[in-house]
Order: sequence, then structure tokens, then C-alpha cells
Amino acid sequence: MTGVIQLSHTATADTKFALTYNPLWCREVNIHVLTNDARYGDTNISSANPSITAGNGISFQDVNLADIFFMNSAGGSNTTIIAIAVKMTPQRMKDLGVGRG
Repeated sequence: MTGVIQLSHTATADTKFALTYNPLWCREVNIHVLTNDARYGDTNISSANPSITAGNGISFQDVNLADIFFMNSAGGSNTTIIAIAVKMTPQRMKDLGVGRG
């Protein structure tokens, strides 16, 4: 099933987190940092990863949202992340050879 979904999370600690831990293949996802700067990366995210300033965002195409992790850029400054995603169609998943499309 395709459609647009929104996920959000506010950090409660200075550890990494994902918006979902279940596979969620997206044709496009726009990620917005609402409060406090955030770092983003893969499961090995660290303080060396790129940072997004609060009020800004980043977009990805053809991605599994569960593979993108976030963390606070500054200790104790809990970030809030919102993602607006267009779910990938089964045909697109099949074309890319990912998931169970």
C-alpha cells in the first residue's frame, strides 16, 4: 500500500535513535529538525556525523527509513525530528530489488 505518512520522535537521551525500526521503504522522505540541532547517519552514527541545524531539513529518495539514525548534536539538547514520507510502491521495490516488493 502506498501513501504519505508522518513519523516524529523527540530524543530523551544523547543516544542514537531511528524514527522506525521496522523496514519502511520510501520513494522520498523529507526530514525536518524542529528543535535543537541533530546529527544523522547509519547505525554507526557518532559526533563526527553531519549535523542539521534546527529549522532545517534534508531529503532522501529510494531509502529505507529504518536505516537512518539520529542523535543530539549537543549533549542534553534533545532534538525533535519529523519525517514526511511517500511510501515506495511494490513495483518500485521490485525494480530496485529491495524489500518485499
